Amino acid sequence: MKKDGKIPHFDKSAVEEIVFEARRRAERKNRLTLKLRDLGGLIRGAGDIAKEKGHLLVQPDDVMQAKFSAKTLEQQMVDKFLDLKKEYEVYLTEGSVVGRVNGLAVSSDGSAGMVLPIEAEMAPAASRSEGKIIATGKLGEIAKEAVQNVSALIKKVSGKDVSRHDLHIQFLQTYEGVEGDSASISVAAAVISAAEQIPIKQGLAMTGSLSVRGEVLPVGGISSKIQAAIKAGFTEVVIPKANVADIVLPETELKKIKVLPVSNLKEVLSHAFVKGSRTTKLLSSLKKILSFLPKPKDIAGKAVS
Repeated sequence: MKKDGKIPHFDKSAVEEIVFEARRRAERKNRLTLKLRDLGGLIRGAGDIAKEKGHLLVQPDDVMQAKFSAKTLEQQMVDKFLDLKKEYEVYLTEGSVVGRVNGLAVSSDGSAGMVLPIEAEMAPAASRSEGKIIATGKLGEIAKEAVQNVSALIKKVSGKDVSRHDLHIQFLQTYEGVEGDSASISVAAAVISAAEQIPIKQGLAMTGSLSVRGEVLPVGGISSKIQAAIKAGFTEVVIPKANVADIVLPETELKKIKVLPVSNLKEVLSHAFVKGSRTTKLLSSLKKILSFLPKPKDIAGKAVS
């Protein structure tokens, strides 16, 4: 800044705001983003705003204003889709619905989170030989594999003979496509809800990868996803427990939503499903199923909790 001479210096709190933004964009605990060109653009924008206002030093508000005005084209498009989906009730933020869940996703560059509504329905199999899993919504290869892996666990959880049924899973209005496995817990919740006819709370959104053992694994873009959930108007968000340390959001934002860390499928469903006798019975049977699964082992080969 001294060499360039075109923008003023930053005060201490404004510098802290830039460092905070570098942490947020890294999307991992104890890391800073290496996208220095983007960060440099933010600094330049904040400096220009401070200069227009006649500030001797750049203030935190100047940085915040620069962040808002310097959104990438992808972020602007995601915000537009989010507002459009909410306006036409593609996703709901109140009440409860059977077989419908609000998943969370992130743009390809990781800069913007988005709501990913998913619906599931169980119908008699069209083929006499076996049931099929029919997933629609422009899924990528990893997303398709994730749906298949979830089905292996669902067969253990559901008391019904799923082999005689077709499972229909629809990712609603995913024109931009779906890739990755971070929607695994959302798919599992939607399908189990449809199979057991238990409603899912619509004021809740979720993200997380699910292993065939029923463990919830960490995912990327956690801060962007929580931010999208807040913007969409959800009151609760389910995330992998391993991602808690990766959350980099202002306290003022986090006060707007209840973050629910989970480590297994039972915990996901206990938060997502409406309370009742069916839910209690399902969670009880799920607890027994998960207790029989082999525990992970450390390097020495010993089982760990």
